Amino acid sequence: MTDIVKAESKAITLRDKMDYASTVSEGSLVPQSYRKNPANVLIAMGLGESMGLSPIESLYRIDVIQGTPTAGAELIAANVRKAGHKLRVTGDDNHATATIVRADDPDFTFEVTRDMAWASAMGLSSKDNYKKQRGTMLQWRAITAVARLACPEALYGVAYTPDELGDVAAAPAPRAKSRVQQAMEDAQQPSMEDLGERPARDFLAEAASVSNVDELRALWLDAQAAGADADVLEAIRTLATPAPAPAPDES
Repeated sequence: MTDIVKAESKAITLRDKMDYASTVSEGSLVPQSYRKNPANVLIAMGLGESMGLSPIESLYRIDVIQGTPTAGAELIAANVRKAGHKLRVTGDDNHATATIVRADDPDFTFEVTRDMAWASAMGLSSKDNYKKQRGTMLQWRAITAVARLACPEALYGVAYTPDELGDVAAAPAPRAKSRVQQAMEDAQQPSMEDLGERPARDFLAEAASVSNVDELRALWLDAQAAGADADVLEAIRTLATPAPAPAPDES
């Protein structure tokens, strides 16, 4: 009689994944951001695993830009549809509109439009990609934007494309202001007096410097009108109340 042995797949341990990442990171065929960087390989594998990607596919479909994992718009679109949401894209070379209807909220449509006016405002219209294939670029931007808006949980934390993060990296950093510029701006800021405001009064400090009962009572009225705390009012009241005369000595 022939015994039938059920073969069970061996669970892949973290050590197995680390060894795999270390080996793959030495290859010349892997993307630059993963070469000599097994930690990035391991992170990409984990993200890809949650998306249903094989380890090696994860390295080619997930890229790391400035420490942030990114994915192509086609992978983001695939994750949206895999989650059960409806994604539709329409447009031409001058504009693109992407809509998403969530599976759990079919009565509402999320919509984002990207056009060349938007691209110009973002400083993108002069780039080669927007000159040669602007319709495609506008579609990708509309897809990723509406996906982040409608179903960020379906993106597994990989919500931007490499070119989107590249645009952020290419934006010039604001120049530091000189001390003279800062002083001039501070001088132009309206003061509290200019705005018709006054600093809050320290009624307890004023009460401590007043010895006249009538002035204390007037101060109490001012504090009450200003909405001072009950303990402040009680302290002023105590100072304004004359101490009782000592009892006569009957001895």
